[in-house]
Amino acid sequence: MYRLAIVDDNQSWCFVLKLRLQQEGYAVTAFNNAQAFLREAEQFDLALIDFSIPAPLYQPKMDGPELICELKYHLDNAPILVLISSFFTEDVINHATNICPEADAILSKQTETGKLLSQIRQLLNSKKSSNQNSRIS
Repeated sequence: MYRLAIVDDNQSWCFVLKLRLQQEGYAVTAFNNAQAFLREAEQFDLALIDFSIPAPLYQPKMDGPELICELKYHLDNAPILVLISSFFTEDVINHATNICPEADAILSKQTETGKLLSQIRQLLNSKKSSNQNSRIS
């Protein structure tokens, strides 16, 4: 069973997404704090990270983009799916791509469930293929 992490400061949204992903058979943990997630990051197969998660007062640089960079630095194999709030436009998604080239995929939070699940499966399959290829080499 794949383990997924959701990192978002919106607890209601995390709850709904967590339930939906659990219905698909994933083990899901939600984090409302980037630092708390980083302490456990290596346990997860995929991270769904809110691009606009605010930085806490005590860790001003640990916002969404900083978390993504930090995660890729420490876990070179962890797929990252960045989620952008629904009020963002295509221009903002392009901007996020430029700011976070470490992200494996970027979707709007308004993306239909089927497309989100498809993207998750694709990222997990690419991670699985990557792991198998590294064992063969």
